[in-house]
Amino acid sequence: MKKKLAPIVVGLGLVGLAGCGNDSSSDSAAENETEFGNVLATSDAGDVTTDDILNELGTDNIANRTFQLTLDTILQDKYSDAVDREEIEAQINEEIEAMGGEDQFAAVLQQQQPGMTVETYKEQRINNAYHDAFFAEKFEVTDEEAMESVREASHILIQTSDEEGGLSDAEAKEKAESLLQEIEDGRDFGEVAAEESDDTGSAQNNGELGYVQRGQMVEPFEEALFNLEKGEVSDVVESEFGYHIIKRHQEENIDEELDAIKRQIVSTRIQENQEQVLGFYNDLLEEYNAEFENEEIRTYIEETYLNTDSEASTEEGSTEGSTEEASSEEESTEEASTEEETTEEASAEESTEESTEEETTEEASAEESTEETSSEE
Repeated sequence: MKKKLAPIVVGLGLVGLAGCGNDSSSDSAAENETEFGNVLATSDAGDVTTDDILNELGTDNIANRTFQLTLDTILQDKYSDAVDREEIEAQINEEIEAMGGEDQFAAVLQQQQPGMTVETYKEQRINNAYHDAFFAEKFEVTDEEAMESVREASHILIQTSDEEGGLSDAEAKEKAESLLQEIEDGRDFGEVAAEESDDTGSAQNNGELGYVQRGQMVEPFEEALFNLEKGEVSDVVESEFGYHIIKRHQEENIDEELDAIKRQIVSTRIQENQEQVLGFYNDLLEEYNAEFENEEIRTYIEETYLNTDSEASTEEGSTEGSTEEASSEEESTEEASTEEETTEEASAEESTEESTEEETTEEASAEESTEETSSEE
């Protein structure tokens, strides 16, 4: 039912940035700093240097990581008072305990993201908190906006299927209407969802979807949900996924969920305004006088992340230039046309004058001829 969104999560401005890698944060690196030196290994065949390793990793990877760590360091400094590291670590320790201990937790991390360690995960969560604070400030969401932008909902889905034993469109609609009637007659919505819904994920939780944000669901579903009063159940709603029966909850605990709802809204805004996010990063780097000393890394970062308006400006400039040239050409053409018209008019006048002179001469000749004839007579 949900629309597909870009893979950007809260706390990350762009994929691959803001603590998205397996490396530890700059705080962790500072605590366990290693002086590698320039030469890492020697042999009769030659030395292996840090530059060799960096070149092996590639300029793009090094530049991305440099940009990421620079942002991490700046945000940790800027929002040090806004993030409680100890509280985040305590939350993670509770998660570890609930999962059966650190070994089990580490095993799950490895399955989800090979190479991720528990310590790296902790630092990543803390880094994400710094980025959360940054974007919460940039994309400020009021309590009123948060409450208006979400609805707490459950739903029942009846799908159609071309497979043998599946429901045709008419059969799916008929079944949904029959279930709606049972609910209206007093049958528990959650019970029907658990037993009948084809959305197996929500059916395991009695059809509950939690708080649904505007823009998350397909349009027919969203329109129906946001038009419901608290506690109300919709008519049968058709979408590309099948037929839905939607219930809006009373939202009695929405105040407790506001922070999570705001983060969700900010996450969506990040995804929808990535050029603006890059602009925020650029302003942040300027505020902290950040400079990238290596020319290749600097060029890559500027072209990839910081030149969001340059191409548009160039195109605009080209367009303006073309317009000016076109205007000049038009003016030249008009001037040429005017000159031609003036020349033609002048020529016409000259021709007229010549004709007039010729006529006058002919008349004069005729008069002379007449006079001569009269004299002779």
